[in-house]
Amino acid sequence: SKLGEVATGGLRDPRTVAEPFVNGFLAVRAVVRAEKRFDLSDLVRDQLLAAGIEVRDTKDGVEWVLRS
Repeated sequence: SKLGEVATGGLRDPRTVAEPFVNGFLAVRAVVRAEKRFDLSDLVRDQLLAAGIEVRDTKDGVEWVLRS
């Protein structure tokens, strides 16, 4: 059935599918970080990690990657 889905719908990059949701969580995380609520910020990061999304804070901003 998976091959049938690919044949009719094409291949989609999983990052593209996850991006709107991840960006929403990262927006919440930015607000709580600005409020210095690092406990909540860490909770958001940890929950994303549990879902297979690694959040990295860099000097240029926040990056995220899907973990396999």
